[in-house]
Amino acid sequence: MKKLIALYCFATLLVVAEPSVYSDADFIDVESVAKKNSREIFRLKQKIANLSEQIEGLKTLLNSQENQIARLKQKTNNNYTDIINKLAQKIAELENRLNNQQYTPKTTSTPQAPKELALKEQNQTPPTLPKEPKKEKKLSNKELYKQAVLDFSNKRYTSAKKLFQKLLLEGYKPAESNFYLGEIAFYRKKYKDAISSYQNSATLNEDALYMDKLLLHTAIALQKIGKRKEAKSFFQAIVDSYPNTPSAKEAKKYLK
Repeated sequence: MKKLIALYCFATLLVVAEPSVYSDADFIDVESVAKKNSREIFRLKQKIANLSEQIEGLKTLLNSQENQIARLKQKTNNNYTDIINKLAQKIAELENRLNNQQYTPKTTSTPQAPKELALKEQNQTPPTLPKEPKKEKKLSNKELYKQAVLDFSNKRYTSAKKLFQKLLLEGYKPAESNFYLGEIAFYRKKYKDAISSYQNSATLNEDALYMDKLLLHTAIALQKIGKRKEAKSFFQAIVDSYPNTPSAKEAKKYLK
């Protein structure tokens, strides 16, 4: 029941019901009713066509982003290969330099006693090799998610947003990542972005534990942008589906 109510509420964001255009007198004139129905059908077809265009546009944008990600991964791999080759070349140069600096007695010089030679070698300071740069440890998606949630809890929204967006690209916890991106946008008062992220999250996981809070913040965001009718349906859904919760208590205040 909770799933159906939540999905129904989000469906109202895509298609808003048109007010009835019929009166008692209209049902008497069949031809007039037919014309009005034709106009309504035409308007609905236009809406469907517009939605189809938006979907195609989103598909094109998604394909473009996937291509960009593939190019970035290829560029990163090439950079790592170049760095490794340069390091190998430097190591080879250092080894050659050390081999050339080894002590070689001249045939014209007076041979030194083994004891004197040993003392001289002990006093020689070995060449200092350059330190290799420390490789940064790559965090797993699980560790990135923990860090992102911690940044969000500490209101480090910029850092948290970057991490959640990265997790979305990796396909890790997409429902939760969308929810937190919605929360970040909500607290930054970017209500349209928040509604979009909340809708993506609810579509991916209808049984999430945070669903009551998601619906509450969606309703508040809708009210903030002037969609009071849609907001009211969300507030009512929270009261009906999640009674005895702080979210339901808050929703009742908006329904008064």
